Order: sequence, then structure tokens, then C-alpha cells
Amino acid sequence: MIDDTCLYVRAPMDEVDAPKISAGQTVRISFDALPKQSFAGKVKRVAPYVSAVEKQARTVDIDATLDTDKTPPKLLVGYSADVEVVLAVRDKVVRVPTSALQEGGRVLVAGADGTLQERKIKTGLANWEFTEVLDGLAAGDKVVTSLEREGVKPGAAYVLDDKAKK
Repeated sequence: MIDDTCLYVRAPMDEVDAPKISAGQTVRISFDALPKQSFAGKVKRVAPYVSAVEKQARTVDIDATLDTDKTPPKLLVGYSADVEVVLAVRDKVVRVPTSALQEGGRVLVAGADGTLQERKIKTGLANWEFTEVLDGLAAGDKVVTSLEREGVKPGAAYVLDDKAKK
């Protein structure tokens, strides 16, 4: 029998991040079965040991619970989930998609002269989705996010995507 009245998510965290994680911290939980949604929760427990599974990174398991007032409808035991521990929050900052960052903390921006310009930036908080920019960009600067396209390099002429014009 399964008791689905007290669901939690167990997630492996890289051992280098373990010292920053403690019970009570806020988490964002997303489920593969519920795309483009995330749900608030809390770290309930941090394992007191490191797991060393063959051919995998050394990790520390955490248990996270969902906030009861915002629990998604009808969760099934065994869903795949991702847990993001919120270590710090900064409001009203300039940020870029993490995928727009190039090696050495550089980004390509749309220059006023119609060409792409490489710019070195100083970064702050980051996750797999966004990176805070402390210096080197201003709000409204247009950053290249399609780095994989042929010809995208400093000095190249650019055309803005319709999405960027909105």
C-alpha cells in the first residue's frame, strides 16, 4: 500500500553543494509530467553521508516537501522530478540566459552599428536557467542567445528575431 498523503521528493545534490544546503531552505520542484510548471517547497532533510555510486558523481540526497497550499493536482508516486534549492534571491537585477554565456564570462550583444560585439561581463548568482550580471551589461541590451547558428561571431552583421523585437 502507498500512503500518498505525505509525498516528498528525494533528490541527489552534488557533494560540493552540500555545505550550502540545510533543512528549511526554499526549493522549486518541477515534474516531467507537468511541463513548464514549478512548485514551491522546503528542504526537509539532508542526508548525513555522501553516496558514491559507480560511474556517477558523488552526491548527497535531500528530501524536499511541497508547500501544501500550492501542491499540484494528483501527483503519482514515482514521478520524475527536478529540485532546485534556492540559496539566495536577488530582485530587480540584470540577468541573461545562462546558455548565452561564452567561455571566460563573455556574451555577444547587438551593437548600435548593426554588428555583434563581444562583451566581458561580471556575473553573480547563477543557475542552469539564468545568470545575474553585476557589470558589463545594462537593462535593455540585446544579448545573443542563438550561439549555435552559423556565422554568429564578433563583428558579424545581425538581424533581430521577431521574438526579440517584442
